[in-house]
Amino acid sequence: MANSNGWGDGSANNAIGWGQGANNAVSWGSSHATSLSGLTNIVGGVPLDVDASAFITAAAITDATQQTAIDTLVTGLKTDGLWTKMKAIYPFVGGTATSHKFNLKDPRDLDAAFRLVFNGGWTHSSTGALPNGTNAYADTKVINNINLTDKQSHFSAYLRTLNVGLGWFGYYNGNSVFGLQQNAAVSNIGVGTNNLSAYIATPSIGYYIGSTNITTGNVYKNGASAYNVTGINIVTQNLNFYLGGLNVNGTPNFYDTHQYAMSTLGDSLNATDAGKLNTRVQAFQTTLSRQV
Repeated sequence: MANSNGWGDGSANNAIGWGQGANNAVSWGSSHATSLSGLTNIVGGVPLDVDASAFITAAAITDATQQTAIDTLVTGLKTDGLWTKMKAIYPFVGGTATSHKFNLKDPRDLDAAFRLVFNGGWTHSSTGALPNGTNAYADTKVINNINLTDKQSHFSAYLRTLNVGLGWFGYYNGNSVFGLQQNAAVSNIGVGTNNLSAYIATPSIGYYIGSTNITTGNVYKNGASAYNVTGINIVTQNLNFYLGGLNVNGTPNFYDTHQYAMSTLGDSLNATDAGKLNTRVQAFQTTLSRQV
């Protein structure tokens, strides 16, 4: 006898089946299984943020802990009003050159999406991306004064190792530097002209943020103010921002040996923004067991 609401195998005679869902108007089979496939749509039964999901798919992140860390980072940045201030976010998660190249903000494999182009010798692992200090650099394809607001932008980098040489990352046009140089002796964070760079007496690993706002420059280390200057005169030039080396008027130079575990580029950040960004990034690193 046919059932109007079947509790059996969900066969053709049932209007609502609880089994295989072969001919059912409502079934409990394939749609649920698809959602859980590869953990790309649901982690622990909670739907992922759409931007986090897009990055996870592009970078082929299959580890559940990494997926959760990415999702939490994205939702946190949105909650704090920081997501819209970002042009590029490189979380260096997944452990390979392929996974490390993608921009969390726009995970398309295109120059226009600011995915990294690695050059020279890099070592990629679960703790980040490490350049060799001799010929390695990564071109972000983010161009000052075109993709970043002129004189109102920021960079950040989570550094797990000290540079052993004189290497920098960022860009330099002969008058202005926007980036960081750090070794065992000195940390020189340039947010303006050459002679108004920041010198920190005791270099250390951690999370650095450099930000400019018209005529001021600020540097934050692990969320706290480390240096600030006023009256700077940034000389504008359209140069790509590099990681692992300094873009000197279009030519890579001054290669470094920092291991990168996060980097961002975007709009200018104030002290409150820097504190919130630090909190989110530190939590991300802690979840991945690679905090310093």
